[in-house]
Amino acid sequence: MHLNSIQTYNNMRLRILLIMLMGIALLRSNANDANYRAIYNFEYTKDSIHSVKEKDILYLEIAENSSFCFSYYTYYSDSLSNTPNGQAVWRQLFSAAIAKDGINATSFPYKRSKFLITKYPASNTTRVKDVIDQDIYEYDAFKSEFSWQLCDSTKQINGFEAYKATCSYHGREWTVWFSPDIPISDGPWVFCGLPGLILEAQDKDHLFFFRLTGLTSNPSPKKDWLGKGKQTDRITFLRKRYQYLKNLNLIFSAETGIDVPHSEDTRYLDGLEPDFK
Repeated sequence: MHLNSIQTYNNMRLRILLIMLMGIALLRSNANDANYRAIYNFEYTKDSIHSVKEKDILYLEIAENSSFCFSYYTYYSDSLSNTPNGQAVWRQLFSAAIAKDGINATSFPYKRSKFLITKYPASNTTRVKDVIDQDIYEYDAFKSEFSWQLCDSTKQINGFEAYKATCSYHGREWTVWFSPDIPISDGPWVFCGLPGLILEAQDKDHLFFFRLTGLTSNPSPKKDWLGKGKQTDRITFLRKRYQYLKNLNLIFSAETGIDVPHSEDTRYLDGLEPDFK
C-alpha cells in the first residue's frame, strides 16, 4: 500500500475512534433523557427466484432504561383483535382488499414480523419474545455476541453522516451503517453495540434489508402487549419455528383443500439466524 494511502486509512480509523469516544460520552450524559421512536423499513426475501419480497415497518421505541422493537403491522393486527368490534373491522378491510387485488391482496391488516425485542443499556442481555402459530416463547440473546469491525467508509443517510461496520452474527454476514450524530447505541431487530444509531443493515446475500425512515420524539412509548411466554433458548426456538414454517403450506392445504403453490426458494425459512441447522 502506498504511504499516502496508509496515512489516509490511519487518519480515518483515528477519526472513527474519536467519534466513538465522543458518542460514548454523550450516551453517558443526556442522550437518553427523552424518549424517541426510530422507524425502519424492513424488507425480506421470500422467493428470490420470482422476486417475491415482503415488507414490514419496525418501530424501535427508545427510552432511558430500555428499548423495544416490534412490527407496526403486527401491533395493529393484534390491537384490532383485542377491541370489541375489531374482528368486524378486520373483515371489512380484508373483503375490500380481496375485492381490489384478489388473492394477492396485502393491504389488509395481518401479522408480519412477530418478534418483540427488549434491550437494556445497562445489561448484556437482550430479551426476545416470538410467536409460533398461537404459542408465545421467550429467550435471551446477548449483546456480547456482536463483534463489530469498523471500516473506513462513510456515506450520507437521511442527512446523517454514517459509518460502515461489519459483523458475522449467528450464521449471517452483515454490513451496517451507523451515525454518531445520533449517539444511541441501538438499532433495528437485535442490532446494537455501536457508538451511534444503526441507520441501515443488510446481509451479504441481500435477503434482509433494514433502513431508517424516521426519528421522532415519543412521549408515550409502546409496551410489550403479549402475555408471558414459554421459556426456551434461541436454538430450540429457531428449530421449532423452522419445522413449523416448513410444513405450513402442507398443513394449510390439508385443512382447507386449497392447493398452495410451493416456492422453489426456501432460504427465507432459515430466517435472520440460520446457525440453528
